[in-house]
Amino acid sequence: MYSAGDLIQFEINDVNFYGEIVGVTDEGKVEVSRLKKTAKQEGRIWEFVADDAWSAIDTDYIKKHITVNDSARRSVVIKSWKKLGFLPGGDGITFCRVEDEDHVTLPLGGGDSSDDDSDGEEASSNPAMHGYASDGFVVADDEGSEFEFANPDELDEEAAQFVRETHQAVHDFDNWTPEDKQGKAMKAFVDRMDNKAAIDTDNQRFASGKSAISTSKPPIKKRKRK
Repeated sequence: MYSAGDLIQFEINDVNFYGEIVGVTDEGKVEVSRLKKTAKQEGRIWEFVADDAWSAIDTDYIKKHITVNDSARRSVVIKSWKKLGFLPGGDGITFCRVEDEDHVTLPLGGGDSSDDDSDGEEASSNPAMHGYASDGFVVADDEGSEFEFANPDELDEEAAQFVRETHQAVHDFDNWTPEDKQGKAMKAFVDRMDNKAAIDTDNQRFASGKSAISTSKPPIKKRKRK
């Protein structure tokens, strides 16, 4: 019923809270990244705050639940937050109430309230972005390009070294097993975003008659030249 990426409003001691689900515990509690009101712009700005990021709550406290599919485009995510009464900023951390839209300045990229799903922006691969704006790693669907791993053999030595180190870092993250609560939630979030990117990639490659690739397992060794 509850999944990572869903949005909720919950009430504890007659106080309303809002946030994004980052996981569900084995006991059935929902782990939520909660928004907190800040003093910025006369108290109209809300943010995900790192030191209060992962709170586990009983589902009995949840008053409103908005399902957000993992494959949802950015415009769909914006609409989902609007149902909760918020507008997201382009940094994935900053928000304002819908009624305060004309009285605040949000980071660029998040104020698009258009109903058109063809905005072309994809969710960020950066966990701190909470999936709202592209950081240049993911290519938009409508650009017609297909994801391919960079081949270090086709690059100069400096660029080739960077590619190999980046690919190794992806493998290291894939094999990482965090032990603390925040690390586990971050790992789950990135894995979810990787799954979303993998689905988009597979769809594009399938349409071109190409086989699927694992975006979490880029090649590390040099490719043999034919």
